[in-house]
This record gives sequence, structure tokens and C-alpha cells, in this order.
Amino acid sequence: MILDLLAALRAIPKIVDALERLGDVATAAQAQARENEKNDKIYDLIDAARERRMHKREAERVSGDSREASTGDGADNGASGE
Repeated sequence: MILDLLAALRAIPKIVDALERLGDVATAAQAQARENEKNDKIYDLIDAARERRMHKREAERVSGDSREASTGDGADNGASGE
């Protein structure tokens, strides 16, 4: 019985080391999850900015087309009406 107790006592440092490694793995996994979450938020912000920029360019293009068309139409209509 005493030998079993001594064997168990000798195993304690190995058990502690294993528990510390598990704790390190859990900490690393949590850190990775936080990093992934932050990266996802950053990617979402970048995508939203690209989308806004694309819509802005499209709006500028459409408004630019309509200005050109209205200027051209107004000149043509005025000239043919007189």
C-alpha cells in the first residue's frame, strides 16, 4: 500500500505538467477564437466599405450619365423646337 502511495506521489508532477499543457492548449484555443472573431469583423468591415464604394461609384456613374443625357437632350430639343 505504501508503494502504491509512493508511485502515486511520483506521478503527481507528470499529472501537473499534463494539466498545465491542457491549460496552455485551452488558452491558445481561446486566443485563436478571439483572433478569428476579430478577423471576421475586420473582413465584414472591409466588405461593407467595398460595397459602399461600389454603390457610390455606381451612383456617380448613373448621375453622370443622366447629366450628360439631359444636357444633350436639352440642346437637341431646344434646337429642333425653334
